[in-house]
Amino acid sequence: MPTAIPAAEPRLTPRQTARFLWLCIRVRYLFRRMERASLRVSRIGFDRAGGRLLYFAERWLACHEEVAELLRCEEPPEVEEVRRLFEACPNL
Repeated sequence: MPTAIPAAEPRLTPRQTARFLWLCIRVRYLFRRMERASLRVSRIGFDRAGGRLLYFAERWLACHEEVAELLRCEEPPEVEEVRRLFEACPNL
């Protein structure tokens, strides 16, 4: 009777682990900046303050993309939703 031997999950190197931790900190920082930029957009309008929100959102998406690549997994649903919004508006 053949049995499957469980294969070990691929581990991150110390350099990859450090990069992952840096990206986690960066994602949290960018999320906070996006929240503040969103509040500013709600106060003074997207035309006057939308650039900062888009700037931080693009950086946030790039960080999540790199994390997914490092961990070899899919992005969280909220990231996919934001990415779809960017794809729906190609002129941004």
